Amino acid sequence: MKTEWLRREVTQFAPYVVAPVHETHVINANENYANVLDIPEVRAAAEEILAGFRPQVYPDPMANGLRTALADYLDVQPEQLLAGNGGDEMISYTLHTFLNEGDTILVHAPTFDMYEVGASLIGAKVEHLPDLPGFRRDQEGILRTIREKQPKMTFLCNPNNPTGELLPASFIEECLKAADNLVFVDEAYMEFAGAESVVPLIDRYPNLIVLRTLSKAFGLAGLRCGYIAADKDIITEVAKVKNPYNLNSLTQALAAAVVRCRDKILPTRDGIVAERERLYEALKQIPGVTVWPSRTNFLLMQVDESLSDTLFDAWKQADILVKRYQGRALLPGAFRLTVTTAEVDDAALCVLKGVMARA
Repeated sequence: MKTEWLRREVTQFAPYVVAPVHETHVINANENYANVLDIPEVRAAAEEILAGFRPQVYPDPMANGLRTALADYLDVQPEQLLAGNGGDEMISYTLHTFLNEGDTILVHAPTFDMYEVGASLIGAKVEHLPDLPGFRRDQEGILRTIREKQPKMTFLCNPNNPTGELLPASFIEECLKAADNLVFVDEAYMEFAGAESVVPLIDRYPNLIVLRTLSKAFGLAGLRCGYIAADKDIITEVAKVKNPYNLNSLTQALAAAVVRCRDKILPTRDGIVAERERLYEALKQIPGVTVWPSRTNFLLMQVDESLSDTLFDAWKQADILVKRYQGRALLPGAFRLTVTTAEVDDAALCVLKGVMARA
């Protein structure tokens, strides 16, 4: 193939790489260990959906049944929501709606890669504002940069992936007041945070876009369902960019049923949060390991970079796959561990303790 056929951005692009999975215990993707189909009400709803499912019919282009269920969950209007194939698709649609080649986005770092990935493919510029020591967001620096440079879009992952840090809603409101342009708040892990969402602010700030997902606390990662909440005018414009039938009928129906069964599903997060705190305390006790508090379903930890290969290989030999931040300047020797069952977490701890004791 002639490279001249490619867009300039593609020739220079380093794709987001998903690690191949060969291990039994996969704690690298922040998946929920609970299967929602084990809940009788959800299984009954799924069986009813499948009994009446007509795969030959195109899905509702706007997923209105799902939007109605989500609107009831978030206490917003259905017209303030737009759903798609996971949060990644919603990030892509939003970027393609508002960014021109040469525009600038602001991200704090480290954070979720897909903001930069999508913006770079459009030919936009990415300004990184490094976190303060201890992976605390530089709130003063973020506000100063917004006021002075007015980036076309500012991305705030809250709680942040991969650090787990939570920004207060009051700070995000300060950013909205300072910004003449858009502020995109990624709340993929907000259900685990037990904190105030900024979704209610969409009625007051037309420059706010909030991303949510059903992949994490709701356990639907395999069905791919994410959504944004924003002013109706923003939703109308982003809807122009999305594919006509972007979300399949089965996902629409089952996702709506899961949201309606939230009182049965969301209590599982209490167990995950309790296990997260137990794992955090255990990691703190291991010499040579640094771990940060988290408001998500994962923990970020670091060891000396010289031990990174040994530790990663030891986990793989124990049939455990973790998220490794190899070659990342801001994350030397860093790993992200998804909180799962006590049995799996203890197995991961056992490997870690063994490697650190021999170091």
